[in-house]
Amino acid sequence: MTTAKRSGGSLPPELVALCAELGRNIQVARKRRGFSELRLAQLAHTSRRTIQRIESGEPGVGLGILASVLWVLQLEGDLRLVAAPDRDEQGKFLAETKLPQRVRDARDTRYDF
Repeated sequence: MTTAKRSGGSLPPELVALCAELGRNIQVARKRRGFSELRLAQLAHTSRRTIQRIESGEPGVGLGILASVLWVLQLEGDLRLVAAPDRDEQGKFLAETKLPQRVRDARDTRYDF
């Protein structure tokens, strides 16, 4: 059994679907640019089989290879959006619920005249 199959078997169905969608998106981007699988593989310094694995949504492909492929397709900026703190609505909500209701000034006796 390959690593990709083991990884895919342990993922929730929602994530498997997201990996497949990402693969289809990369395939569309490659075709729009007129790249063959082989050409994209050469430019990303990987194999044609790895490009096929990415495009089929296999979850076992390394993040570095994925980043390289996105860079070749000039889509690397999309990686900045992944888990970006400004877009983390749940994290912001949780942080907000932990804020104290009242804040008292700390006693700083250096300026107490």
